[in-house]
Amino acid sequence: MLAKYIGLWKRESIQVADAEPYEDSIVFWLQAEKYFADIRIPLTQPTLPPHKTLSDLEPTELFKFSQFNAFAGTIDATEHWIRWNRAIDFKPDPSRVDQGSIHFEGENLIEIGEFELEDEIQQYLEVWVPQSHNIGDRLVLELAQELNATTQTVTHPKALWVTVGEDFIRVYDDRFYPANFVTPSELSDAALQQLMQFQVDYGKRQGEAPWQIALSNDPSRVGMTLQSKANYQAQWLDDLFIESWVATTGETLEHHWHVRESTGDLESNGLAFPARGQ
Repeated sequence: MLAKYIGLWKRESIQVADAEPYEDSIVFWLQAEKYFADIRIPLTQPTLPPHKTLSDLEPTELFKFSQFNAFAGTIDATEHWIRWNRAIDFKPDPSRVDQGSIHFEGENLIEIGEFELEDEIQQYLEVWVPQSHNIGDRLVLELAQELNATTQTVTHPKALWVTVGEDFIRVYDDRFYPANFVTPSELSDAALQQLMQFQVDYGKRQGEAPWQIALSNDPSRVGMTLQSKANYQAQWLDDLFIESWVATTGETLEHHWHVRESTGDLESNGLAFPARGQ
């Protein structure tokens, strides 16, 4: 039942109530068999000053870059509806139920659901257009831990890395919000800076620059690769995929990833990872 949803989808439009359909963002939904990731970058995303990243900005400037959205997790689905279970969410709200009825019109997927806007329940209709026909292999990695190998400190940020065919979305969240945290409507400067400790990248793994970022909540990352870090190395250790690099502070960091979904021979299909056991 879930197989027909596998692949990369781009939202063509959203219609709220009886208003005209519109699209104000670049929206990609990448679906593996069970796991998914979603990135939504406004078409009006501002540009960064030269040689700056989001972490360099003052709160007044940083706020302009907070209008994106992203989330990831697993789905429950039948032939007629999908529920997106958000394990990672840029703007958390544990009470939110993200589900809609779905049907196909040709190849396009039509999603109809409801959301609350200004204390009123509004119906929406979204049109999703498939972007990949030859989806190839799938790989889903979930972050098990982050190790500072210099200080031997272990932390547990949330992160999910979904790859289907040539497309990937990687979502990383080290804000450590409590499980019941709800994003407030108004943010102090400190709360905004914490909210923006979140990273989402979409891109492709092809050609001579595998894992190249094409879309990100941080515009400074567009055009880079996921491996664009000092002394980057990667290896399989039993069932763990381990990345290591040297941070700007000089400390060596490691990400230890669990495999949640995989198909095919990952190395021979161009996933640019060392084979297991090497």
